[in-house]
Amino acid sequence: MPGVSCDLVSSRSTPLEPEKAAVSRRRSLTEADILERAAALFAAHGYAATSLGEVADALGMSRPSLYHYFSSKEEILGRIIDDLTKAGRQALADADVKTGPADEALARLVRCLIIPIAQTPGRYRMLWTADATLVNGARDQDDDLQRAVIRTMTTVIANGVSSGVFRRCDQRLAAFSILGMINWAAWWYTPKRGPSIDQLCDTVADFAVASVRAESPDDGGDRPGAVIASIRRELIHLEDLLDD
Repeated sequence: MPGVSCDLVSSRSTPLEPEKAAVSRRRSLTEADILERAAALFAAHGYAATSLGEVADALGMSRPSLYHYFSSKEEILGRIIDDLTKAGRQALADADVKTGPADEALARLVRCLIIPIAQTPGRYRMLWTADATLVNGARDQDDDLQRAVIRTMTTVIANGVSSGVFRRCDQRLAAFSILGMINWAAWWYTPKRGPSIDQLCDTVADFAVASVRAESPDDGGDRPGAVIASIRRELIHLEDLLDD
């Protein structure tokens, strides 16, 4: 009899697996919709001013239905922050900035950082609203990630300057300028309109590399004005070193 019992359990459990997977997918899609709509409301009206009932209304569901997925507004915010933090950490890992020439490393880093922003711009707009980042340690999580991003970007630019691929510049200022291009996409980019995400990544990466690339003869670098400008930058860099 034990053998029969096991056979019965096995024969009944197999057909249920696809059904469980389908339920899991539906739940994931619903949760993603809740997070997107909540993030948009938090960004537009502020986290403190947005109620859980307003989130439910925006989704066309009742509050009890919403409770089936998230128990509170704080849990929704925590999930958004956790997801964005994981995406940022993964972007830094995927960029693999320690391999290849500095210009290629910078291009990879820009692409990897902008992809999650382009995929869910509403969540990033929410992340950078003041009151949302004051809740549940969200500010600390975001600050830690931003420090890691700035440190990585600055290191890549410094390596490029040292190797002659990038021109002499204030490397931290250059990093902030490039990150500004990346982060601003959260406010103007719409996934369903405009360029594709691949086109967006390529364009911003090209702009980022061009903004710090060293001049070459093909760019007119041997003209007197370009030579003088290059000397001036080198003198400013030397003065900065002496001041340090």
